Amino acid sequence: MLSVQARLARHFLDLKFKKSKTRDHHPLTSRKSLAQGMKHMPVPKGIKIIQTHIGQVPVEIIRDWSATKNSKAMMYIHGGGYLSGSPETHRAFTARLAIELQCEVWVPDYRLAPEHPFPAGLHDVAEVWEAFIKKQSDKTIILGGESAGGGLSLALCYLARERGLRLPDQLYLQSPWLDIRMAGESYKRNDGRDILVSSYYAEHGFARHYAGAHARTDPLMSPLLGDPTGLPPTYVQVSDTEIFEDDSRSFVEKARNAGVNVTFEVGHGLWHAWPLFAPFIPESNQAIKRFGKWVRRF
Repeated sequence: MLSVQARLARHFLDLKFKKSKTRDHHPLTSRKSLAQGMKHMPVPKGIKIIQTHIGQVPVEIIRDWSATKNSKAMMYIHGGGYLSGSPETHRAFTARLAIELQCEVWVPDYRLAPEHPFPAGLHDVAEVWEAFIKKQSDKTIILGGESAGGGLSLALCYLARERGLRLPDQLYLQSPWLDIRMAGESYKRNDGRDILVSSYYAEHGFARHYAGAHARTDPLMSPLLGDPTGLPPTYVQVSDTEIFEDDSRSFVEKARNAGVNVTFEVGHGLWHAWPLFAPFIPESNQAIKRFGKWVRRF
């Protein structure tokens, strides 16, 4: 059963986004909406924020002041439908990851569609990844992201493998968007149940802008179509009411068949990327704790 806080949040979000099928699809509107929604998420105390650049890509580095043993490092790729979001919008969440894992977290501010469609954002995170693995060569490295950031994280693994670069030791995919074709049954089954994103809005507000003129069957755009053989231990979180549910279910089945160690967590009755709603929602706090426990197992 959902907590009182989760039930109230579902009700509020449902009211706020119930007209999503007809709301403005302009990218600037999406960016403004995400920024306004995330500004209310409190950034925990006890962290240091460093702004830097890797080549032309801005990067935010978050450090936990209380971390005494720094044997891990994480690169986190924010979501936002490939055309919105930033390290700032996700700072409250990435700071919680830094504290939970007691490690440094790098967050690339990659280029966004439609001004910069595929593969610009992927190339940006790949450039940061090369610098990250060199800087953190003596540590256990974790790669992760939510929604579009989850799609970019998996695509980055495939691109790194093509380039002969080090893969992450652990991979975290939170409500990942893995198929820009939107071919899974959940795009129909959960359309109307997903309180944050409708299938119509995912296509007209995001997918077409990101894809541009490129074929959506490219595994670097729709990484569900890639070969997961050789991927590291992977933690996948998805809600059973979101349109992206079958992206995760199909990937988990495919990855396990390829011999990948996958831990799969399904949030029942929750919503897309619910862990980002910490500290207000108990289920969000618990999801972060479970992820942290999983990381420490390896």
